Amino acid sequence: MKKFISDMYRTWKHEFGVVYADLGVMIFFLFLPFAYPIVYSAIYNPELARDVPVVVVDDSRTGMSREYARHLDASQYVEVKGYASSMPEARRAMAEKECYAVVHFPEDFSRSVGRGETAVVEVFCDMSLLLRYKSVLMAVTSVAGEMGAKVQAERIAELSVMPQQSAGMPIPYKLEPIGNVSQGLASAVLPGILVLILQQSIILAICFLGASSRERALRNGGKDPLLVDAGALSSVIGRALCYFTIMIVPSIFVLHFVPIIFSFPMNGSVVDIAVFFVPLLLAVIFFGMTIQAFVPDRESTFLVFVFTSIVFIFLSGVSWPRYAMPELWRLAGDCLPSTWGVTGYVGLNTAGATLAQQSTPYIMLWIQSVVYLFLAFILNRKKM
Repeated sequence: MKKFISDMYRTWKHEFGVVYADLGVMIFFLFLPFAYPIVYSAIYNPELARDVPVVVVDDSRTGMSREYARHLDASQYVEVKGYASSMPEARRAMAEKECYAVVHFPEDFSRSVGRGETAVVEVFCDMSLLLRYKSVLMAVTSVAGEMGAKVQAERIAELSVMPQQSAGMPIPYKLEPIGNVSQGLASAVLPGILVLILQQSIILAICFLGASSRERALRNGGKDPLLVDAGALSSVIGRALCYFTIMIVPSIFVLHFVPIIFSFPMNGSVVDIAVFFVPLLLAVIFFGMTIQAFVPDRESTFLVFVFTSIVFIFLSGVSWPRYAMPELWRLAGDCLPSTWGVTGYVGLNTAGATLAQQSTPYIMLWIQSVVYLFLAFILNRKKM
């Protein structure tokens, strides 16, 4: 045991020199975690597309349709640029990018409301940017809800013995967003992307180090002169502790200070997030040391980055909910630290859950740490 601890300490200490002597590794360990989150978050600010230009085609030509258009223009999401006399004219305006949506009131719009039937407002939206579509949809939906509630209240007042001033909706509703109160895209997506950036930075750096060691061994008769003479397990744990130490400060910046800088939701306990961060970082490091064995040279590291980045994003549930995935892909996502890291971090930081409520991702990360430690040990022993 004394020799094991001594070998582990020597490996830990020596690996710092190997890391700091390699500019490429330093870029992955330090530049990426500090630069990428800032660039990604700045691109997504502001989170909502406001005053999206729209054109109105009013075939109804009634007071109710004009009132709807006025409320639409007064919302923060869209701006009514003007009226078109017909749908072909509105389509030309959209084709020339004078507007990004067309709101059409059919001829029977007000007549349907007066008869107590469902009135239809047609929306034709440019789908080239989902943010614009979301803003237009939110504006049209909110105005429709407000005007529908007003019409319903007037009908209830007519049927009841109460005066119209005291009548209202029988079941009023109020929208209260939880977690992502701004309902912005960045607040919904970027917290998960931050975990993925952290994982990719670590994997790239570790693969770069492994490929460099393999290239040095090829130049020196099969033995890397920079390797410490230590056992396979002590070597793996010593190097992992070195990477863990280096990544403490970048991880704190990515998971704590980036949300502060860009006003992302921060509803969780800092202590819970810090405790969750330990198995997350260990699982990612041992996962990277496992992948490292299959990277033959430094250039292949970038192929690993290109191949895995999109796959990890999709499997993590950032772009598509995991419960809607086929079972095979859901099981594949379960094998990745980023999947449980994204689930747990978003639950803790955005939704304000406690560590006990996120016990499944926390336990799964510890299990992955042990499994990938074992795999890294087997592969490292085979290499030695």
